[in-house]
Amino acid sequence: MTEPDRGTDFEAFVLETSEAFTRVARAETGGDLHRAEDAVQVAYMRMFTSWEKIIARPGNPVAYGRTAVKHAVIDQFRRNQHMTPAPVQEMPEQESQIGIPDAAYEMIKEGIDELVAKLPDRQRQVITLCVLQDISPEDAGKRLRLKEESVKRIIRVAINNLKKFVNETGEEGTA
Repeated sequence: MTEPDRGTDFEAFVLETSEAFTRVARAETGGDLHRAEDAVQVAYMRMFTSWEKIIARPGNPVAYGRTAVKHAVIDQFRRNQHMTPAPVQEMPEQESQIGIPDAAYEMIKEGIDELVAKLPDRQRQVITLCVLQDISPEDAGKRLRLKEESVKRIIRVAINNLKKFVNETGEEGTA
């Protein structure tokens, strides 16, 4: 069997069995989707390296695959038994998709609902998508049928309006 035939045949096998193998792995991992997906991936990698031998044997490749998935789950369990999780001292500062550090982003989200309600419709839509739902300006533009640059411009204008609202509220609170 040539390399392209082998890959196409195996690809069809993966497409046909991925859901069933994931269900088997989830049952074996106690419902942990991430461990199940990892186990299925490991089983597929192992099977691909000896795919010609597997299909040349009498028997069902799907049954062989189910067994390979179960063995991958067992290997995961054994590997994790030897690992002692080390506590992370401090998580590095991460940024949201619009470039705001996570800590500042969370603080912004807390009190923003009242302020966002004061914005014009388009600005409110963009701020809701990009800031509150953390969707990239590119994806927000696709949803709103705008160019990415337009979304970024609307964000800047909306932020300036929000600053004005905050300053107005701050002056009223101090008076």
